[in-house]
Amino acid sequence: MLSKSSNETKKFARILAKYLKPGDIVLFYGDLGSGKTTFIQGICEGLKVDPDIAITSPTFSIINLYEGIYPIAHVDLYRLESFNIEELGLWEYLNTHIMLIEWAEKLTFLPKEDFLEIKIQFIDETTRSISLTGYGEWFELLKALERDAKLDK
Repeated sequence: MLSKSSNETKKFARILAKYLKPGDIVLFYGDLGSGKTTFIQGICEGLKVDPDIAITSPTFSIINLYEGIYPIAHVDLYRLESFNIEELGLWEYLNTHIMLIEWAEKLTFLPKEDFLEIKIQFIDETTRSISLTGYGEWFELLKALERDAKLDK
């Protein structure tokens, strides 16, 4: 899909949020400034995280935890070389939180076969190409998500 603004990106992310539940892993790929954090802000809006909480990329802290309809673990691997979730000490969040992982290309191992990949590509100052690939249960969920996104236009 093409997003022509950060508002469009967040709107699509809010629709995706309806499908997320604890134990889900969403992997984000994209260049610096492509809109990964903007997409995550939209997910957090959709999951009713307190709007007074700033949703920012945890580049230095590695992980931010948010409470909404479900608990969310927002992970940023930008400063790290390569790790797996167990090495990062994130194992404890896998079944209880929705895991949103920026710079996922740095992961070397995932303990689950069900996950969602979101690739965001910079087209121009305001336009982004957003592609989703689902594995395991997410393969079927994406079909429903695509229908919802079309109906919401």
